[in-house]
Amino acid sequence: MKKIFILLLILLLGVFVFTGCDGTSIPTEGEGEGEGEGEEEVSQVVLVESYIADGCGYCEPLKPVLEQIAAEYSRDEVIVVNLIPWGSYLLQEARNRFDWYDLSGVPNTLFNGTSRTSSNTYSSINAAIKGHLNASPKVSIQATRTAEGSTSVLTGTVKNISNNTLSNLVINGMAFRKRGSFPRAVVDIFEEQKISIASLAVGESKSFTITLEDINWDGFNMDGVVFVQSVSGTKSILQAQFID
Repeated sequence: MKKIFILLLILLLGVFVFTGCDGTSIPTEGEGEGEGEGEEEVSQVVLVESYIADGCGYCEPLKPVLEQIAAEYSRDEVIVVNLIPWGSYLLQEARNRFDWYDLSGVPNTLFNGTSRTSSNTYSSINAAIKGHLNASPKVSIQATRTAEGSTSVLTGTVKNISNNTLSNLVINGMAFRKRGSFPRAVVDIFEEQKISIASLAVGESKSFTITLEDINWDGFNMDGVVFVQSVSGTKSILQAQFID
C-alpha cells in the first residue's frame, strides 16, 4: 500500500513538472482580459450649437430651455454653445459657420452637426440629445489647455475607435463666455488653427496642437470645446471635449 502511494506521488509530481500550474496560478495584470477590457470606456459627447440672435422674439423662449439643459447634463455629456450670426454681438465666424451648414433663420439648433431643430421646446431638444448620447462614438479625444500670458495652447490626441477608416476630418474648437444675455456666446472659432485629417485608420491616433494667440482666456473667464468633425457629407461632429 505504501509503495502504491509513493508511486502515485511520483506520478503526480511528474505531471506538475511537465505541465506546470497554469490551472491554479494567479494571472498577472492584463492576463485573462478579453478584447477591449482594461481600456477606458468612451462615451459620446453631444455638442449643441444653438444659433440665436439678440432681438429675435422666437429665440427668447429657447434661452431658458438651453439653460435647463446645461444644468441637467454634465459637460462630459452635453456642451451647449450660443452662436450669434447677426445683430448685436455678431461673430463673423459664427455667420460663416451658419452659412456652411446652409441654415435659414434663427433659432436653429444643431446636435453634433447632423440633426437640427427650429423648435424651442424642452421635449424636442432633450429627445434629440438623448438620441445622440446613445450613439456609439467613432473617435476619442484627450485634450488639455496651458496658458502663458495671452496665449493658450491646446494639446491632445484623437484616436479612431470605430471599425472603419475615417476620412475628411478636421480638429476644430470654440471659445465661449457670457455676452449680454447669452451665457455661452461663442467669441472665437478656431478656423485658422484647425487641423485637417485626410484619413485616420482603425486604431490610429493623431496628436495635435492648437495655439491661440491674443486671447485672454483666463482674464475673460472663458470656456471652450474641441471637436472632431467631418467636412464632407453629413458634416457630423464625431466627438467633443469641454476645455476649461
